Amino acid sequence: MSYNRKLTLSLAIVLTLFGASALAQQGWSQAQVIKQRGNPANVNAVFYDGDDLWVVGAEGLITRSYDDGRTFQETDLGVNEGLNDVFVLKNNVWIVGDASAILISTDGGLSFVKRLYSPYRAGSGQQGQGGLDLYSVQFVDKEKGYIVGDEGLILASTDGGYSWREQRSGTDEQLFHLSFRGKRGWAVGTSGIILHTRDGGRNWYPQQSGTTDDLNRVYFVDDRTGLITGDNGALLLSQNGGSTWERVQLRVKEPLFGMSFIDKKTGWVVGYGGRIIRTYDGGRNWVEQESNTAGDLFSVSFHKNRGYAIGRDGLVMRYYERR
Repeated sequence: MSYNRKLTLSLAIVLTLFGASALAQQGWSQAQVIKQRGNPANVNAVFYDGDDLWVVGAEGLITRSYDDGRTFQETDLGVNEGLNDVFVLKNNVWIVGDASAILISTDGGLSFVKRLYSPYRAGSGQQGQGGLDLYSVQFVDKEKGYIVGDEGLILASTDGGYSWREQRSGTDEQLFHLSFRGKRGWAVGTSGIILHTRDGGRNWYPQQSGTTDDLNRVYFVDDRTGLITGDNGALLLSQNGGSTWERVQLRVKEPLFGMSFIDKKTGWVVGYGGRIIRTYDGGRNWVEQESNTAGDLFSVSFHKNRGYAIGRDGLVMRYYERR
């Protein structure tokens, strides 16, 4: 990715609060700064389901808030790998990271089991030496899930993540993110690569992106409408299930990363330089929102009228609007 995932950090975490009043105001406001040993933390992903707020990052960082970001509690698993993504489905939590680290919880995050996947390298006839970095995880139900990572790695599980099998991606590009709707899935990554499957990942096919920019996030709001964010202000829209993609014209030139939708029409994208843009029509048109920060933003997660974005130097931003 374009930001450093592996900044060396200590395990002691200090959370600096900016006051409960910020949590009540409408629009975007700074809620927290996550620090370690007085230095800004490297946070990579956020997940918010309306109840709990999860943030993961470098050096095994896992923090969780039960009170809309007012306070966070660290989960110390003795993990040293950088953690790049977190996905929550009811009481099930999956986290993936560097060196093929996979963490699984079935009790709402009270305890985790660690799995390390040793990837099979084609042509060698044996498991690879050392794990590949894993960037994104998604489960379509509590048993069936997928992971993407370095060297075109795509993994699938049918037992809740306790065992994984490789799927043939046909590429050695880095795959940064994936989005599944039932058996239909998409994965995106470096050099403008887009991969699509119609059969749960047994077969993956390339789709034309029309760009060589790195593509960072993908999300399908329904079976036909999908969006992809990327470097250099790239925002791609498909309205035919990914058969064709067109670039949405934006004035933004900074890299765009995180994306989150609360329904088929309403969504947000965040990026470098504090960029936050919002759509009211499923991605055809976008308006820029005042973010109240110039910090680079990496990930965003919304539930109904509340959302959180995280970024460089441990930044945690909160959004709220009355409805």
